[in-house]
Amino acid sequence: MFSSRQFVVDAGAGHVAGAVFSSSTAGKLVLEEFALETRSSEPSLEPAWMEGTTKALAAVAGRRKLRGPVALAVPGHLTLTKFVRTPAVPPAKRREVIQFEAAQAIPYPLEAVAWDHLVVTGDERELELMLTAVKRDVMENLCAAAETAGFPVKRAVSSCCALYRAFRFNYPEVTGPVLVVDIGARSTNLVLVGPGGRFFARTFSLAGNALTTAVAEELLLDFNRAEVLKLHVFAAPPDLADNSAARAAVQRARDDFLGRLQLEILRTTGNFSLRTGAAKPAAIYLTGGGSLIPGLGTALAEKFALPVEPYDPFRNVELSASARAAGAASAAPVLANLIGLAVSPGMETGAECGLLPLAVRAAREVRRRQPRLLGAAMLLALALLPPLWHFHRLAKLETGRVQELRSQLAPMRVNAERNARNLERLAAARKETTAFQAVIAARTNWIRFLADLQDRLGKIEDVWLDQLLIVPTSPTARAGGPPDPAESATSWRLRLSGRLLDVRNPVAKVSPESYARVKQLLAGFAGSPFIAAVEHERFDNAQPGLLRFDVTLAVNPQHPL
Repeated sequence: MFSSRQFVVDAGAGHVAGAVFSSSTAGKLVLEEFALETRSSEPSLEPAWMEGTTKALAAVAGRRKLRGPVALAVPGHLTLTKFVRTPAVPPAKRREVIQFEAAQAIPYPLEAVAWDHLVVTGDERELELMLTAVKRDVMENLCAAAETAGFPVKRAVSSCCALYRAFRFNYPEVTGPVLVVDIGARSTNLVLVGPGGRFFARTFSLAGNALTTAVAEELLLDFNRAEVLKLHVFAAPPDLADNSAARAAVQRARDDFLGRLQLEILRTTGNFSLRTGAAKPAAIYLTGGGSLIPGLGTALAEKFALPVEPYDPFRNVELSASARAAGAASAAPVLANLIGLAVSPGMETGAECGLLPLAVRAAREVRRRQPRLLGAAMLLALALLPPLWHFHRLAKLETGRVQELRSQLAPMRVNAERNARNLERLAAARKETTAFQAVIAARTNWIRFLADLQDRLGKIEDVWLDQLLIVPTSPTARAGGPPDPAESATSWRLRLSGRLLDVRNPVAKVSPESYARVKQLLAGFAGSPFIAAVEHERFDNAQPGLLRFDVTLAVNPQHPL
């Protein structure tokens, strides 16, 4: 069920615990080393929680001289747990389906969280999954804090998952359904263990801090003084009167806490029964620092009419002399998560709840491969020594030859540079010649175009031009020279204005025959090799016997003007 030696760390809201486990010949788990560092869980210190965790981890490492890769339990107030159902699919497609379900159930983009899944139950029709997520930056900072203390994280598991594994390991004969309640400083984990390995888990923020905060608000104390007072009242000292204000405030806060806890338990068990159809829990097991609240077990037993027992973490765990000396026996309420981390995930069906971010996994893989890479690098370096010496000798010989060739190449480089400059000047001259040739050709084209225009006007008869305008549309100018004629021609337009005399109707409006003659003239323009298109035709027959026309001609870039 577990490997020969496991180093585990539980980073809770109010404590950090580290332990080393091994396996005994009798098949039990042996707690070899243990260290516990408690700290304040005051809500106002929440922004500095990660810094406090780093210091607590360093204290745990220094107390028992612990170092090495660890499995880490992530506290409940940092994790999000969801249970979803999905249709059963072939193993090849299961990863895509689980990722889709995670994207729907987790209220953050998947790239912003470190998440994993556990297959709770499954058959040929349906799978039930437990999805666990932690914000990626929080998880990266937690892993960095652990590594700073000398604990590189090889595996990260939610506290709910660790609690479930610990119970299954210590109580294998209990088939359920039973309820395990782990009350911490900032959050409470409820794990419902059902038959056939089925379970349900839920985390909520009602925990020991809520009771302390209620006392602080009623008596107008700061959090730390209220915490001291709460523990003092729970210890039932003889110097504190039964009717004192302090005792009454703590009792009221405790009663309110118990009432709210009972409601949360009712909600959780009802949800579990609704989801699975399982019967209500037959027993309740209490663990965590908050389980030490006086009267908690009795109140729950009376409320739910169920046996309530303290969770025993040592049923299948042996304590070494070193662990006993370190106070492991008196720290039983915080040992559940450590035991759950030491137990192999192979005892459940599904994937391990590994919450390591991709960046941390990549760094861990690099560290794992470093010894082999270093060894391979050393062998490669030794293998390369003879070739390096040989090629170094050849390089010295070639260096002498290179110096000799360089002295011979100097005059040739001067000639090559001179030839390059001459070629550049020749290319520039050719370009200018081409431009001038285009200008000359354009001047000849004007004469041919005007002759063609005159010829087409003569064929129509009784028609003349009043105006011929060149309308350029800002041709692009080249730097250091005139515009490119070919480019300019494509953007030129010729605007023609003229009139046609209607000889048969000199004193009346022009006839349709005159319109046809003008259309024939414009069609002739379109057939000219110098014209690409006839645009914007306009006619005016206001003057008797005359038909005015205006037209724009687009110059053909193949025959520029």
